[in-house]
Amino acid sequence: MLIELRIATLVIVSCIFILLISLLRKQKLELKYCLVWIFALLGIAVFSIFPSLLDRVSVILGIDVPVNAFFLICIAFLACICVSLTIVVSTLSYNLRKLTQNIAIMENERKSTAPEGNSDNKESISQ
Repeated sequence: MLIELRIATLVIVSCIFILLISLLRKQKLELKYCLVWIFALLGIAVFSIFPSLLDRVSVILGIDVPVNAFFLICIAFLACICVSLTIVVSTLSYNLRKLTQNIAIMENERKSTAPEGNSDNKESISQ
């Protein structure tokens, strides 16, 4: 790997790392998601600093071209991220459904316990 490409990779990794830390400090990104990206950046930095390591990994995986091994690692990482985010979205969807159901039950109980004259006024005000 050319030294210019290695330096450019390290500069890009450093910029993305600074961006992640900034998003973390502004609380736009949670720590558990930030750590995944930080470890990915560290992996890219290690492969950039030690390019012969990628050759060894490709031999271990039985892949002839080291770049293909790198792409395989990246695709596996992105697949893990997609599965992880799908789990998060599914959990949030379930929680939202339960919360909506609880609010509907509470409103129904409130309407059934309110006096007849007041419930019509509250409904017209809330709409």
